[in-house]
Amino acid sequence: MSKVKYISSQDEIPAGQKYVLITYGEASEHTPHPCGLTISVASTASELSFLAAVHTGKQIAKHGGISDVFVCDTVIRGPKPIPSEPFIFIPPYKELSSNVVGLDVYNEERENIGKIKDIALDPNGLNGYIISVGEFLGTGDHYVVVHPSAISFKAKDDKWHATMHVDADKLRAAPEYKYSSKS
Repeated sequence: MSKVKYISSQDEIPAGQKYVLITYGEASEHTPHPCGLTISVASTASELSFLAAVHTGKQIAKHGGISDVFVCDTVIRGPKPIPSEPFIFIPPYKELSSNVVGLDVYNEERENIGKIKDIALDPNGLNGYIISVGEFLGTGDHYVVVHPSAISFKAKDDKWHATMHVDADKLRAAPEYKYSSKS
């Protein structure tokens, strides 16, 4: 049976793997290639048309002995802002703080070691993540700040995951961060 995997970019498909890809495009078309088939649905089409293409892709994969059907359902509608303006273009599947704040953080042993409470910014950009490590000696939430590179993020099964290479005791023993009264 073919598995459907949701991805945010074609770059997530392993090189050399046989697959069927369903994605939005400028026009509806079927493009065969050495690793399988890409089914593009016009970005102006309805969601029902896209779902029908996913169903068709699953049937093609089943009859072709292909185990993976990749679905890239992000739609980039409208023109990209002109780079010379003060605006930038961010595709809808890129990292946003709303995808990060509130995420549980796990270590390599898959233990929940905290939750991302906030992000810390300075004039140069992202400075760190503020992690809630739970109650500390009956005093309520205990926060620590970790360097941005200390946490790795991955999107899997249409959900974000955060991992940190540290054990819970070491994280709880880190210097406490206290919000200022101005926050």
